[in-house]
Amino acid sequence: MLSRFVPFAFFLVACGASQPQDTAAPEESGPKSDGGSKSSTLNVQADIGAMNESEVLSTFQKAQGSLMGCFEKGSGRVRFLGGKVRFHIRVDQGGTVKSAHLEDSTLGDRETESCMLGVVRSKTWPSPQGGREGIAETEFAFDPASDVRAPVDWAPEDAGKNVRSARSALAKCARTAGAGALKATLYVETDGSVMAVGVSGESAATEEAASCVVSALKEVKFNSPGSYAAKMTLGE
Repeated sequence: MLSRFVPFAFFLVACGASQPQDTAAPEESGPKSDGGSKSSTLNVQADIGAMNESEVLSTFQKAQGSLMGCFEKGSGRVRFLGGKVRFHIRVDQGGTVKSAHLEDSTLGDRETESCMLGVVRSKTWPSPQGGREGIAETEFAFDPASDVRAPVDWAPEDAGKNVRSARSALAKCARTAGAGALKATLYVETDGSVMAVGVSGESAATEEAASCVVSALKEVKFNSPGSYAAKMTLGE
């Protein structure tokens, strides 16, 4: 179930630039032109503007029901699904989402993450003030049902020698997409096969890299976690 709603952070401060001061040139002797001087106005608008905190929070709250629907659907595939997701959303002047990705996620299921990103992209957001775009971030935490046993908590060193191959694949997908650092959270079956993979990263290009990561990691065979499935998180 959705355990809590945590507003993580909002970019609320508009960035601006002041007009450069004109430095008067030394006055020259001799005849002066009768032509009038020309003046121009420098119109400066910040790249990132402020967003109304209460309106952003309200939009996230309105999304909770649909986000929960994504989670419940995902729990039908991965019974012990759970974790945190941190959204990074870039909004244009019209309140439309320009880009959205997960800066961090321990959910471990790309299908559920994609569903949730679709929810936030479908919303109309407050228009940024004083800038061409605005940024909003927040974090949600989801818990598995109380009657479901949690997966074994694995560290990468528990998974065996193929962790190196998994990390190499993660780095290759990041380079191909120009995505920067990526992180993958995955569930490993008792036979060492990968049941599901979730992806998060530092840039919007994470979305371009996600399919590559999921496909590559599902090809990797890890150690058996024993009689019950395991969950682990890998970085590059």
